[in-house]
Amino acid sequence: MTTLESTISRLSDQRAIELVKRFVRANHTAKSQSMDTDIATALCQELSLPDEQLDPASPGDVARSTLLLLASDRHHRSGIAALLADPTPSSFGPGSDVLEPAEILTVLQAQTQGSGADFVFAFDSGNQSGLLRSAAQQLLAYAGLRRTGATADAEYRIWYATSRRPLDPVDASKGYGVERDKCVHFGTCTVFVPKSHKIGSVGSPWWKRAATLTDDRMRILALQQTGEDAFWQDVAAHLSSCPEQDREAVVFVHGFNVDFREAALRAAQLGFDLQIRGAMAFYSWASRGEVGQYLADEAAVELDEDAIADFFCNFALRTAASRVHVIAHSMGNRAVLRAVDRIARDAQHRSGVRFGQFVLAAPDVDARKFQQLCASYRAVAERTTLYVSSRDFAVEASRWLHDFPRAGLMPPVTVAEGIDTVNVVNSDITLLGHGYVAESRSVISDLHALIRFGRPPNERFGLQHQTTEHGTSYWLISA
Repeated sequence: MTTLESTISRLSDQRAIELVKRFVRANHTAKSQSMDTDIATALCQELSLPDEQLDPASPGDVARSTLLLLASDRHHRSGIAALLADPTPSSFGPGSDVLEPAEILTVLQAQTQGSGADFVFAFDSGNQSGLLRSAAQQLLAYAGLRRTGATADAEYRIWYATSRRPLDPVDASKGYGVERDKCVHFGTCTVFVPKSHKIGSVGSPWWKRAATLTDDRMRILALQQTGEDAFWQDVAAHLSSCPEQDREAVVFVHGFNVDFREAALRAAQLGFDLQIRGAMAFYSWASRGEVGQYLADEAAVELDEDAIADFFCNFALRTAASRVHVIAHSMGNRAVLRAVDRIARDAQHRSGVRFGQFVLAAPDVDARKFQQLCASYRAVAERTTLYVSSRDFAVEASRWLHDFPRAGLMPPVTVAEGIDTVNVVNSDITLLGHGYVAESRSVISDLHALIRFGRPPNERFGLQHQTTEHGTSYWLISA
């Protein structure tokens, strides 16, 4: 603990409150507004705060935590030190022991990169993430607010395209199998999201459900196949009905060992957790959905490169989407990489096609092939983010099988011009270290800032700048 931090920790309640109020009044003149649940939800989403109710924090504890947070940032360290050195007491009239959480949060927000009602904190990477979360939790508890999650069961609608053959040729509502069809099918799924849903989960294992007497599984309520033209008309109509700021689309492409049902649930979970209010869609190529069918999946994914390219372009050209984002996972990155390369090269027929964010998560792609083709992402996307890990045992197995580095596995760290590489080694607690893009709260929080606001890495909370042995830059998600 530094001398400054030690001094703050020893402050009396009255002195700590006085200093916070002086800081607020020196940096903010707008009239304070009372906190509401929207602010609490935005703050908790950004910082991935837990949902549980906390005991109300004392005004003194809140004030000391706020001062510690400010002192941890180089922009405010000297100012806080100057405040501590000034013994002049200040009087704020009746109720001087009362802090205004909304006012404090507004000032913290104004000192960082965010704006408006989106409470996004971007302090120096040297600031401990635990300190920021602790201060935020204390502020919310002091205000009597918390993020409660869903208060009721919900239904979430997603759109799909698939090259899989229907299980029943005359009734597509029964779903799709593992065999590849001669055409691409289009439709929608309605997915049930229970109020017990947790971020990053499509449902707990049976033993946990039995222990908690709670069924938190997401499930498909309805599946409806439509014609291609009707599909695009439906997406366009839905997006046109959304508020202008929500007219964005996200397309998810799954990886190896995933059947249609699993792809639908994962797409719905991602869309729900990322708060996608526009159109959440997924493309399901004909993975066999079995661990032992890796080679069959390798062959299957290559067959869908053209169809995926068409799906992406139609989302950009035939809907009312303001931006189209793509999230590709694992082996699905192989088809997406080649699809984007085709889009970039086919300028004559696909001129003007632009996308928002491309997210390449745990790509099971040959690192050499990725370096050869990744310039295509820069040609068509606002930003491309590559998530990698050194503890991804699924991609490690692929590296062993192919006897060459994979783009999603480090070391070495895959870096390329115009692409942000983010190491998530501290984030994934899943068994294989492969499912972080959908299951890690810190990665989902980073995705939310990336997709919703388009922020570069240096403006997203929890990312620390790193360099390779050759001096090239990448980023690390804090523990």
